[in-house]
Parts: sequence; structure tokens; C-alpha cells
Amino acid sequence: LSVMFWRSQTGIVYKEPAESCKDSPVRCDGVVDCSQRSDELGCVRFVSDESLLHVYSSAESQWLPVCSSAWDDSFSRKTCRQLGFQNVSQTEYIPLHVSGKSLTVTDERETIQQSLNSSQCLTGKYVSLRCTTCGQRISGRIIGGMETSVSKWPWQVSVQYGPIHICGGTIIDAQWVLTAAHCFFMNSMKILDDWKVYGGVSDLKQHAEGIPVSQVIINSNYSDDHDDYDIALMKLSRPLTISGE
Repeated sequence: LSVMFWRSQTGIVYKEPAESCKDSPVRCDGVVDCSQRSDELGCVRFVSDESLLHVYSSAESQWLPVCSSAWDDSFSRKTCRQLGFQNVSQTEYIPLHVSGKSLTVTDERETIQQSLNSSQCLTGKYVSLRCTTCGQRISGRIIGGMETSVSKWPWQVSVQYGPIHICGGTIIDAQWVLTAAHCFFMNSMKILDDWKVYGGVSDLKQHAEGIPVSQVIINSNYSDDHDDYDIALMKLSRPLTISGE
């Protein structure tokens, strides 16, 4: 009852999806199928401390590493700029044993995912890329911090879009999570099906089952032009299992 009262008194309303898509949109094929380009967002990621470049292959329907063959600085710049960075700080080629396919440059197209095709990596080396400070450890960001356990912060969850941690959240009910409104305005990520909540873990590298988000409610006074009213609710597709600890 308290949640319903709070929602009705603060002007929080359900935010409808901000775009429309063609029938059967294809993710990360370089062709825009949705009005807000959400099918072509989140197609590039970095893996591990080595910042190994992975690109989502629409043909293979999976994330694949990028082979060093035919890769040069122009593709590093294209990738970093596609992610919103201005410069490349470092490109390396890491020798790895990878079973199965990888992605190799075929020609230079508008997006990095269009410029790659799946194949075997003949060089045995894979692209590691750092855009400005992306992927580098920066000392001094947390002062006085220490390792913790789930039992000390049981209400804390990770709000993720696809495989990427976007924001933290707070459990306020078995099926409701409180978070910030600005989380849903980053990179115009609007596809509801790709949002999940992960609870019961204190390390983002731990494998856990995420619970899909069925509804997002954003304060109607919020705008990404300012920080006021920066609050949102997420309804989960099924209740969390909450222990008494």
C-alpha cells in the first residue's frame, strides 16, 4: 500500500517505449530497424582486464573476439568513436587459443559490426583496445573502501542492460526495485526485454541468474537535462526470493 500511495502522490508514470521497430528487427547487423537505433546499440564490449574487444555477430547470434588480421588504427578509432570516445589510448594484439570462429575485418563500413565477418583467426592474435581511460584501473577513485559480503547489503542489486552493468538498485519489495531515472536514458537503451536485475551477489564477475524487468516507471518530472526527480521503479517479471537474513 505504501508503494502505491507513493507512486500516486509523486507523479510517477509508466514510460512507454520511445520507439517503434520493423517486424523481426536484427540486432547488430549495421542496419537500423528501430526508430531510436536500439537494435544497433550495445554491439561492442570489452572483456577481462586485458580489454579484449568483442563484437556481437548477428550472423552467429553471439559475441565473438576480433582477429588482428587486417586490423589497423582506423578501425580502433572507429570503434572508440562508436562508443562515444574521442581517442584511442592503446591497441594491442593478444595471442590466445580460441576454439571456434572469430571476427575479421573485410572492408571499412559505417559501423564496426558492418566491417567484420566471422571466420577463423589465422594470426592467432586478437584485438585488445582501450579508448582513453576505458578499461584501465584508476587509483584513488574509492577512499576508505573495503571488500564486503552480500549479507551486509542484501537489498542491493545490479541493474544490467544485456551483459553490461548500468546502475545499482534497491529492493523495496519482492517484485519492485528502486533505481535512478537517468539509468534508462544512457545511450538511448529502450528495449525492455534486455533489462535484467541481479541480486544476491557482491561481485559482478559471479555468474547469477538475472530476473527480467516487465515494467519501468519513471518520475514524470525527470528530464535528462537536469538531475532533479532522478528516480524510477522497476517491476520484475517474477518475485525475488527474499530470505530472513
